[in-house]
Amino acid sequence: MKVFLFILVIIGLAFAAEKKLGVSYKDAIEGNRKNGKPILVEFYAPWCIPCLEMEKTVFRDPAVLKELNNNFYFVRLDTDKDQEIFCEGETLHILSCISLWELEGIPAFAILDHEGKLRHLATGEFKKVEFLKLLKVFKANSNK
Repeated sequence: MKVFLFILVIIGLAFAAEKKLGVSYKDAIEGNRKNGKPILVEFYAPWCIPCLEMEKTVFRDPAVLKELNNNFYFVRLDTDKDQEIFCEGETLHILSCISLWELEGIPAFAILDHEGKLRHLATGEFKKVEFLKLLKVFKANSNK
């Protein structure tokens, strides 16, 4: 019984110690308004196999996490949730934004400005090296 309780405590501590990836959409918009740090949005869904694969591999890689934390406001948006976001200067349902931006699949990664305007877009599953290259391109072109 003591061993069982010990294992439960260890599992609980592991879950508590795991850092949540990303920031809220609202915090990203506000932060971008203050300091111009680019907003990188990932559109995903819990049933999306490539999204889950990237979550298990790419988004746990220290080099990727460092790049995301240092250079972007990284926001993860679940396309299955009924939510509204600031998009193209107005508050719209997430599916309306997806339609406006003509997203054809997920995962999708978008660079947005503080008005929710799309600046750059990439779709598909990326491996670590490809994703780091994408982040460099996004960072270099985020103010254009």
